[in-house]
Amino acid sequence: MLALMRTFVLILLLLIARSSPAQSSLSDQWVSLIDQQKYVKAEELCSSWTHSTDMEHKVEAQKCLANVALSKGQGIGLLGNDQGGGTLGEGYSPKAVDDALEHLDEGLRLAPHDLSLHQGRLHILEVSGRFDAMATALDQSASMMPGNDVLQDWLPYTAELANMGQLAAGLKLCLVLDKHYPNSHDVVGNIGAFYNMMKQQEKSLPYLQRAVALAPDDAIDSWNLGRAYDYADENSLAEKWYSKAMLLDPEGKDVPGRNCIYAGFVEKKLHDNDRACKLQRAACESDRWTACAVSDKEPKRPLPKP
Repeated sequence: MLALMRTFVLILLLLIARSSPAQSSLSDQWVSLIDQQKYVKAEELCSSWTHSTDMEHKVEAQKCLANVALSKGQGIGLLGNDQGGGTLGEGYSPKAVDDALEHLDEGLRLAPHDLSLHQGRLHILEVSGRFDAMATALDQSASMMPGNDVLQDWLPYTAELANMGQLAAGLKLCLVLDKHYPNSHDVVGNIGAFYNMMKQQEKSLPYLQRAVALAPDDAIDSWNLGRAYDYADENSLAEKWYSKAMLLDPEGKDVPGRNCIYAGFVEKKLHDNDRACKLQRAACESDRWTACAVSDKEPKRPLPKP
């Protein structure tokens, strides 16, 4: 990976159905039935709620029926990615996906500001590989749920796609978010990170430069800019931004493995083997002490007692 993606926790549909005490009581009923694989009973229960005069019952019914559809059509899915690999995980039949989306769309018609419905729709589109539809859905959701506080609920999907190797899809989602949140350094920085991972440094640099201008004290943005300059062989600028990132985050909590990566830069780009060796011995496994002489790699043993 050429750049660090900001990561977030992604919550699945079954776990986000509860948004009020009343809905929690309702969802407990159908979640329990689905957990027991009693899909027919869950469907009968939730279908009865569609005729209720209580809006919470009607909305909960659509969440439940979407989950019933997915549970009945679940299987294993294999998705190829942009890097010649793929991911193996949960998958659903096309009909199950269509049925679940139909229920979620109805739920959104009834309760357009229910965040769990928006998240559930995005999750289903993601795991089913319908990435173009996912971008369209995110555009709709961001329009229906305006406000900077909701951005943190959309960002996890971009990180998920990056982890799946779906770089083009993740970039498309970030560009959608940039339209709705044009001054978010998280969004701008992730666009730059996607371009960097796609080996398009000439496109990544303007976004990463903009990200550090928006958030000069953010260690991840500074590190990613240094990484982009590193890959563009702009060594003095890479050193500048790597160093700033390390000053902003002395313990390296935001960028796992940072010091070892930096040691490799010092060795290969700055050609300072003595310094690189010290850094590698402090931060890397011994098989990565490439800047050290063979004798330096040998573990030091105490001299035998006379």
